[in-house]
Amino acid sequence: MESKNRTAFLVIFLTIFIDLLGFGIIIPLLPDFLKNVVMANESIIGLVVGIFSLMQFIFTPVWGSMSDIYGRKPILVMSLTGNVISYILMALVFSGIFPSLILLIVARGLAGIFSANLSAAQSVVSDLTTKENRSKGMGIIGAAFGLGFVFGPALGGLLSYKFGYGMPLFLAAFFSFVAALLCITVFKETLDPELMAHNKKNFTGVKVINFRGVHDVITNRRVGIYVIIFFFITFSFANIHATFLLFAERKDGLNLNQEEVGLLLSFIGVIAAIVQGTMIKFFKNKVGEERSLILGNILTGIGLALIPFSITIPIMLLALTILAFGNGLNNPMVLGLISQNVGQDEQGSVLGVNQALGSLARFLGPVWGGFIYQSLGFQFPFLSGAFFMILITIFSIMYLKPQKVV
Repeated sequence: MESKNRTAFLVIFLTIFIDLLGFGIIIPLLPDFLKNVVMANESIIGLVVGIFSLMQFIFTPVWGSMSDIYGRKPILVMSLTGNVISYILMALVFSGIFPSLILLIVARGLAGIFSANLSAAQSVVSDLTTKENRSKGMGIIGAAFGLGFVFGPALGGLLSYKFGYGMPLFLAAFFSFVAALLCITVFKETLDPELMAHNKKNFTGVKVINFRGVHDVITNRRVGIYVIIFFFITFSFANIHATFLLFAERKDGLNLNQEEVGLLLSFIGVIAAIVQGTMIKFFKNKVGEERSLILGNILTGIGLALIPFSITIPIMLLALTILAFGNGLNNPMVLGLISQNVGQDEQGSVLGVNQALGSLARFLGPVWGGFIYQSLGFQFPFLSGAFFMILITIFSIMYLKPQKVV
């Protein structure tokens, strides 16, 4: 059983890494393409960047529930196959073969619809771990996620700068195709057949937007507080998704190109991967999960606040180090706490709702960031993100009751 678990973890790690590699590739491309080719303003850029996550918000609860009924593997395979199609469509737009903003928005939306693999992967972790080591399991996913952002933005920035916007998107489609094949041929279903049969028997249907499920999770005394914290962490960080490149490319600022911005974004991934892959157990045992969550929130806020004042590369690297360390710490902690406080038969549904709310935050973040960048100035996406992190830190200190660490 332990060998089977190791194989499943390895496949999930590689699947998430390859898939997030493709996702990370587009991060430095999309704002740059919209700004310099489409000539869109910051508000439009934020909307197009965020449409991916809006579709995830609408559909992820469905896939989370479906993974409880039909198993984790079919959902993973479906999402990865859908990503192949969406990346090819985006590549056609970016390469100029079909230069249509509408097609780009549609393809971006399709990618969001089919990107259900993270909630399914989290459910796989919950299938294979106990409550005691679940945060460590979530840290493995976080490390794969972070490593995807290590190489993805750097590859996207480099390839687009050297070979044009289309090349990285065709590469992203190839990576997702490899991940789909890996999942089809190697991954074994982790959901217990008896539990799957029980879930099918008691299935009453899901809505595209499961407002009742969202309400039930948020008002749940065991997990609601953690879901709210996760939402604001994600929203605050997502403020920079559409605006960091715009800030870094400013002629009167750092004046970087998309290749250099991709390297900075990859630097965030390096720090996050180190934290999530090597330090989670230490912080959990020595500091405690809830105290570590609060510490991560504080560091994330400080990092965001420093970015608009980073007028040189060394200062920017310091700000991004603090930001990435905080985000690499608070994400697996809060996800582990959510997973620990729900029953095994609810893992997919609750994690699906949480991931959907995270997707809503990743939609609202870029939209808000683009709007406030255009309306008030380049500093405000980062400062407003820091402000929200201050609020959620105060909220965490007031309502969380950290357990004593022996």
